[in-house]
Amino acid sequence: MDKEINIKKKIFFVIDSLQVGGAEKSIFEIVSRLPSNIEPVVVVIYQNIELKHLFDEAGVKLEIFGLTGKYEWRKAKLLFRQLCERFNPDLVVATLYRSEIISRTVCHQLGIRHIGTFVNDNYSSYARDDWSWSLRIKKTYFWILNRWTARYCYRFLANSESIKRNNSNNLGIRLDKIDVIYRGRNVDRFDFQVDDRLKTNSYRLLNVGRLLKRKGQLELVEAFAHFSKKNPYASLTIAGEGELRTELESLVQKFQLEEKVFLPGNVSNVPELLQECDLFVFPSWYEGFSGALVEAMLAGAPIVASDIDMNTEAVEYGKTAHLFKVQKIDSLAKSLDYAVGHPEQMRDMARKARKVAEVKYDIENIAQQHAQQYQKYMNC
Repeated sequence: MDKEINIKKKIFFVIDSLQVGGAEKSIFEIVSRLPSNIEPVVVVIYQNIELKHLFDEAGVKLEIFGLTGKYEWRKAKLLFRQLCERFNPDLVVATLYRSEIISRTVCHQLGIRHIGTFVNDNYSSYARDDWSWSLRIKKTYFWILNRWTARYCYRFLANSESIKRNNSNNLGIRLDKIDVIYRGRNVDRFDFQVDDRLKTNSYRLLNVGRLLKRKGQLELVEAFAHFSKKNPYASLTIAGEGELRTELESLVQKFQLEEKVFLPGNVSNVPELLQECDLFVFPSWYEGFSGALVEAMLAGAPIVASDIDMNTEAVEYGKTAHLFKVQKIDSLAKSLDYAVGHPEQMRDMARKARKVAEVKYDIENIAQQHAQQYQKYMNC
């Protein structure tokens, strides 16, 4: 009997850009670990390609359109259609809104199976409350477009159960059409160390994330201002970059915290920062499933986080983290006080969090789950 020929399956992973962000990092972690019978091609629509070197070093093929206009959808669709006609992918997996809309219609026209992804709670009530009237009109149009083109997707992948439920409700998609695979991280990259944390009064607080209003960093700075009055040797580092920088800098100056609050921008040494901190603080209003939170769990950093569904799916109040009411500065400030006042309890929660993360969020297992799911999509 002739041996069965192992034919590689080509999968396009379409994403807006390769900027420094959770979705972009997750794409890299997954595609760089797929088995040899899958040939991934990462298709990048826009010109921001800060993480390109990671894909190059891993030998992952990139197709970069390099568009500069935010909504050059017609041109993007034309380029993507030409790419699909040239390479005939077996599956297309799209991440983030613009890439979703661009690729859905092309795949529908060409008869290519399209997998949509849900990596964020874009229709959160916390987000809507902060929209201006003009932004509400714009978002409503995009919501209609999203809901309408969602019917072109073969299936969807969500990075948490809460994101699955929320997007199902907002886009009218049946729950049984959405599969869930959590975000993962490289366990070996994070040395577990917890015993030396919260043992001196020079508490080092850390937040990692893009500088966006929804990340809750304005509330964090204000809560830290109250905290630092009782803990004058404490410091806060907010690692990331984004549109909120100017507002954050103004708030730091308002509370005269220039010597205590640091905004280093995007950094490449997050594992080291997590090793050095006494407390990881995560005050987001809404998320997808946070890779930054998983990294803190793996590093053994005691965690104080907002009580949003996406966080409580990863950490449990009183067992693996201390939680506070989202957007409530007084609740956050009290949680910081609790953490430094109960160091052994916080260290014990950090140990338990590491054990959970090792089992549920190891990137090797997560990448294998993705590979199995892609094979299933292509073979059905």
